[in-house]
Amino acid sequence: MKKMIWVLVFLLSLPSLIAVGVGEIPISWTEVRSKYNWQKPVLFPESESVDLFESILYSDGRVFLQTRDTTRQTSILVWNLESGESTKLPWKEGRVTGWTECRGNLLVQTAKTLWDLDSKTFSVKRKLSWPDKGKSWQDIVCLDNQIYRLAGNQLEVYNLNSGELESKILLPFPSVQRMTKRSETEVFLISSFWGNSIQVFSPKDQTNVKELKFPVTHRSLFKLVVLPEDRFLIFDPLTKTYGEWIGFGNSIFPLTTSSLEVAAGAKGYRFSPIQNQIEYQFQLTALVDIPETKFHFVLPKENIASQTLREESFGPETGLEVDAAGNRSINLTVKAMKAGDTKDMTVYRALLTRYKIQWNLDPTLNLPSGQTKEEFQSYMLDDWFLKMNSDIVLEKRKTLFEENRNLKEILTKTQEYVSSIPYKSGSFESAPKVIEKNNGGCTEHSYVTMALLRGLGIPSRLVWNYLPTESSKEITFNHKFVEVWVEGFGWIPMEPLAAPRSKPGITHARHVVFAGLSGTNHPKIAGGDRLVQLSKEQLGLAKKIKFKLVVAKLEMENEELEGTEERNLPQKTNRALNSGEDMVVP
Repeated sequence: MKKMIWVLVFLLSLPSLIAVGVGEIPISWTEVRSKYNWQKPVLFPESESVDLFESILYSDGRVFLQTRDTTRQTSILVWNLESGESTKLPWKEGRVTGWTECRGNLLVQTAKTLWDLDSKTFSVKRKLSWPDKGKSWQDIVCLDNQIYRLAGNQLEVYNLNSGELESKILLPFPSVQRMTKRSETEVFLISSFWGNSIQVFSPKDQTNVKELKFPVTHRSLFKLVVLPEDRFLIFDPLTKTYGEWIGFGNSIFPLTTSSLEVAAGAKGYRFSPIQNQIEYQFQLTALVDIPETKFHFVLPKENIASQTLREESFGPETGLEVDAAGNRSINLTVKAMKAGDTKDMTVYRALLTRYKIQWNLDPTLNLPSGQTKEEFQSYMLDDWFLKMNSDIVLEKRKTLFEENRNLKEILTKTQEYVSSIPYKSGSFESAPKVIEKNNGGCTEHSYVTMALLRGLGIPSRLVWNYLPTESSKEITFNHKFVEVWVEGFGWIPMEPLAAPRSKPGITHARHVVFAGLSGTNHPKIAGGDRLVQLSKEQLGLAKKIKFKLVVAKLEMENEELEGTEERNLPQKTNRALNSGEDMVVP
């Protein structure tokens, strides 16, 4: 208790240390959750099976599936999404070959009849004679006063009141296998031949509206239905995929295992969080008698869009420092030690939450005009690692951008080009050399990005971070990427080596971000890339002390492991000279 009181007093006495860094724009986030509890596992009856190509039907919190038991008898199973319980309907009107929601009721197709049913009681309100199409499944949807039936590569259009065929529409896609209603004017067209792509089609206009990439396997899409407010439900006993997703523009986000957070004005989205208790565990041994020493530790950045820190505590004899860029470090003072003395201590502890992040960049933004703000001057400078006005960089900039001044297009072309540079563990060569040899490590990819963008007047900075392997129990400083400053958004990531690679402002890697730097060196760290170092005035003691930092990632009951990122990059392991800290620096 005494230790915690000391921490609180310490933090309260330093209000200036929580100031917003250069270019950081405070963003408010609104949480969006599924109305159903997907944390509870779906236990589908083992006695029942479903067919791959048959659709599901949704109505008022219930999912309808046509199932078969071990004797091949068909039934209609109703799954209550609120309670997680299932019941069988006493349906005796023949095998269902298609169904859809229509005007608050349900339309159920059998071989010779179209049944109009009450959605709550499933009682028959009316029935229509229906063209006999045999026993094979054919999706139907209800739009306005018409029924559309998928028949090969065309849609048959029927009158809702009479059931008579009115016209046929040839689809602009081959091999369509599934159709489901998206809205009163649009349908989703699905095919296993297209992978996890969905074509949005307007039957009224007979036009392909757009294509959506859905973040599940293509087989799961055969059990997809659309809910109100552009939400999507998949209930698939075959692939064991159950859950809810939400659409914003052309992007689809999961609501199954966690909430989605939307930035004010829908500027961005963060989702699929992972939460870890982290500890900085520090060990040092005096090889000879040493005087009082001071060490610097780089901490994760606090409360940026892609990560938050809570419940922070600091060990005794430490002091927190925050620079103008929002980079944080702690100073640890260690009393004089005798030869052979060893100390083990926890110098920092926090609850860290990391998110997949996606910024929704404004397509109308252009390059900044006029004089760059003074606060960004250091993020515009040339340096040995950039050489941004060299002939090679100038030629590459001209090839990529020509006279284009649209900021989103420039960032996209930059990301597409840099992500195409093959990964090869590098030797920290300058941007023109990397362009010329067409390979490099993460640091060299970053140099190319900064050289291209700073030369156009776009502030950019080098980010020290951890690119995770979620199975690891430790966090290391093993990676670098670039952040660029965009008006109205702040600093956004340009990550070419982790999914989705070629899209600016988007990364699904859930990095641990330690620092954003205008150059290559951290102001508190001398002699290389690392998270701990002796103070500059005491570097001469490095050979007299053996020290090691482990940033431990502790187990938590609610730690999310969905969507973990396993690195595909080669790794080069370096041991920082005399520090004892194990480094992995691509």
